[in-house]
Amino acid sequence: MELNYNIKDILRAPRLALSLTKIIIFARANIVGYCVYFVANYLALFLSGQSILDIWNNHGIYPCAYIYELPWYASALFWLSTSYWILVIYGSMASASKVTYQELKGDHFFSAGDAHKYLEKNWHPIIFAPFSIIAILLFYVLIASCFALIGKIPWIGEFIFAIPYFIHLFGSVFAFFTFFVLIVSVIYTPIIVGTLKEDTMGTVFNSYMISWRFPIHIALYHLVLFPIIYLSQLVLMVSILSGFKLLNSIFGNDLLMAEKLNNIVGQAAYSVWPKDLFSSIHGSYLTGFYDFFVPFSSGSMSGTETVSSVIVGCFLLVIIVIWFSYCLSLFTVGETLIFNIFKKRTGTDLLMINHEQEIENIKENMGLDQSTD
Repeated sequence: MELNYNIKDILRAPRLALSLTKIIIFARANIVGYCVYFVANYLALFLSGQSILDIWNNHGIYPCAYIYELPWYASALFWLSTSYWILVIYGSMASASKVTYQELKGDHFFSAGDAHKYLEKNWHPIIFAPFSIIAILLFYVLIASCFALIGKIPWIGEFIFAIPYFIHLFGSVFAFFTFFVLIVSVIYTPIIVGTLKEDTMGTVFNSYMISWRFPIHIALYHLVLFPIIYLSQLVLMVSILSGFKLLNSIFGNDLLMAEKLNNIVGQAAYSVWPKDLFSSIHGSYLTGFYDFFVPFSSGSMSGTETVSSVIVGCFLLVIIVIWFSYCLSLFTVGETLIFNIFKKRTGTDLLMINHEQEIENIKENMGLDQSTD
């Protein structure tokens, strides 16, 4: 793939992100993470004294135990399940970045299974690199606290503070910069691992490098990437809702299913796509679109209609997973393209790293004699 190695490359993100492999990677992570989160939150609310029926009536399929005052063990369930979901997505970013990297190199057959195996072998830096930077910050705080404690000593304490004041100031500036590196590391650690296959030290080094050399570029590129992510996911959502509206218009014709469809689909949509959640994501100015696309349900349904509504709701939930997975794919692909630009400007062509070794591996797998090169 021909790249410009500038801001134009970011415009490729929506097309590259619309990849079945990347969406499957994130969809799998979201399904596993959501199931753990769902069970843990229901259990936390149940342990806090609420009945299952009350939890369902108040929260439905989107429980959130955080909004209540809970016992410590119930709060632990919420935070552990939330952290697990985030970590699963975080690891999937490395897998999706690896797939994107292979696509940029021309390998369009790198599967989700291959990416998962890659993650199993290289997950350690994803966890330990940000914590290593946190450890650096904590070490500074500890050293600074020790000097501050020594500074309380009468007579000589003032001199211990004043004489090396320049060193204290330099350390504070370095700590502030390290905090910025920590933010950059949280974003780019999965990308670095997915593209460079770095260990923890190499990941930390690359985080410091791009933070030092490209702080303005990081801000400017994200001012371009975030609107692209928002507009692209909005286009996808409108496309899905348009198909949803067409399907309902045909089947819901007065000569066909009519009110029966409105009850089945409307109830399923209001359960899986709550209007308040839609408004919080896309803004209250788009609530009119919601009312236009989602049919109104009278709420009076037979037993078979209720079962059918549950089945339709499961399919609508899959659509939500696909939409959210595409958003994550957009973010990951965009960050991979940005990191590729950074490395190119430092004199390293990511697309040529290990290229010769990969060619040799392909030849060995095909049983070719290297002497014929």
